[in-house]
Amino acid sequence: MHLARDRARSSTPTWLVAVGAPERPAIATTRIAHTRAGIEEHITLAVGHAAGQRPPLEALPKLAETLADRHDLATMVTELRPARADLTAPAHHEPPSIPLSFTLGPDAVAELGLARTRRALAELAPAQLGPTARPALHFTFGDGTNTSAWQRLHQVTAYLGTGRRSA
Repeated sequence: MHLARDRARSSTPTWLVAVGAPERPAIATTRIAHTRAGIEEHITLAVGHAAGQRPPLEALPKLAETLADRHDLATMVTELRPARADLTAPAHHEPPSIPLSFTLGPDAVAELGLARTRRALAELAPAQLGPTARPALHFTFGDGTNTSAWQRLHQVTAYLGTGRRSA
């Protein structure tokens, strides 16, 4: 990661790819770039689960809290979709993913205002993560089986997007 940060500081974008093991299929990509806001990292992680395995959805709030507290999380969207456990893509249509959760990091919560951000979805109160003085907010949309989660994600991001200050 040191090489990527040095490249980003010199305005050279970097894209890293990591692959898991056959017994635990995973693919992660990290795009690191120098922007007006500083060094930004965009991370995508896909983890495969066998048909009989239940994805550890209960771990998502703790993961979000750790990323917000220790790694300057800005936003995180988690999704679930039926697919091959080895993460390969077949040559036919597969169902799209369904959002599980949306997390807004402490900087964004502070910028938008805690009270305003909590009201993003009237029927869904977010979990407050991290320190009370500088919390992140985590919205859970379900277990990945109800496609209405896309509408909830859109409602949250549209509501919160209207409050962003222009740079």
